Amino acid sequence: MDHAIDIDGLWRVAARKLQASPSPPRDLHVEGLRRLAAALHSEGRYDAGALRLLQREIFSRILAHLSFSNDLIVYPGIIDVPVPRPLLVTGFGRTGSTLLHNLLALDREARAPLLWELWTPSPPPRPETSDSDPRIAIAQRRLDAFTAADPMIRQIHPMQARAPDECHWMMTNTPLTAMLYQVPEYWAWLKGLGDSDLGELYSHYRLQVQHLQLFDRRGHWLSKSSTHLHFMPVLFDVFPDANLIRLHRHPCDAVPSLCSLVAGYRRLFTQRIDHREIGTTILDMFVDGMARLMAAAPQGDPNHGIDIRYDDLVADPVAEVRRIYARFGYRYGAAFEQDLTRYLERDRATARPRHGYTLKQFGLSRAEVIERSADYLRWVQPRCGQLAETGHAR
Repeated sequence: MDHAIDIDGLWRVAARKLQASPSPPRDLHVEGLRRLAAALHSEGRYDAGALRLLQREIFSRILAHLSFSNDLIVYPGIIDVPVPRPLLVTGFGRTGSTLLHNLLALDREARAPLLWELWTPSPPPRPETSDSDPRIAIAQRRLDAFTAADPMIRQIHPMQARAPDECHWMMTNTPLTAMLYQVPEYWAWLKGLGDSDLGELYSHYRLQVQHLQLFDRRGHWLSKSSTHLHFMPVLFDVFPDANLIRLHRHPCDAVPSLCSLVAGYRRLFTQRIDHREIGTTILDMFVDGMARLMAAAPQGDPNHGIDIRYDDLVADPVAEVRRIYARFGYRYGAAFEQDLTRYLERDRATARPRHGYTLKQFGLSRAEVIERSADYLRWVQPRCGQLAETGHAR
């Protein structure tokens, strides 16, 4: 089967379209795309039709990268946009980050990127066209494709074109890629990057943050993404005054829940879902992400971090938001609390189907997850208490 995805060829096509340099730069962004293309082409993973879809996805990434590079030339002021005291929400997937992010985004001083901005950020969005930008419709069509492929995706993980979403959508090389596609070789490459390479990729993310704030600046940047875990070794080098929210949930619940969501995403491109590979990759991501978190936590000022348990967040979200704002010194007003209360009333009135999953479904056992998470479970307890295990996923 010869349906190899030619990164250099795609780059030349995109460059002609945008009148950019036809030669791909020798950098980590392109190297990562080449690694991804090689992994996708492994025999038996994707058929010719799926590879054509995946090629379009990669072509879109290249277009976005070139468009952003062009914006840096057209709008030289991007590099001077300040990013004071950004509030970053991180933790493994399925730890309550979407709920917390949506609540924190209700603060009118928070600049939280919307999904349509993350999927097509160029040119820099402007507040005056925030309701009429044609990129909103483009994002909606992509969401409709998600729903058509697997209706449960957006029920398990709510997504809306005009709602805040995760910053990893606008990054070129992140663990998200190894979730969306069956590419364990790509994950091995990404996991092996040293601090210098991580700094290069994460500094590029900071430029993207400045890019999105060029015409829409507020009190602080607000981001949530499990990808921040991967860049923990360099996070405070790139954002020295960042405030970090670390979310925690028992891995025997969080890991299989994310596996289930990943399986849904992968159906966008193929019905050949390797559940065992998903389980292996996601558990490895958990162990690796927690190791990075544990190693980095002592380096930062403790006043710039806070640990929150999933159960505490779900039980009393407003109390946790108050605690976050008190820790970091953001202004917490009556209007913000009223917005929080109204949002939660609407959210609780929304019926959602039960999300069913098991560890066994993904080739995992409770004993294996506990054993590989032992260091983390010992580390987290004195910081926010013992993590409760529901037992639903066994």
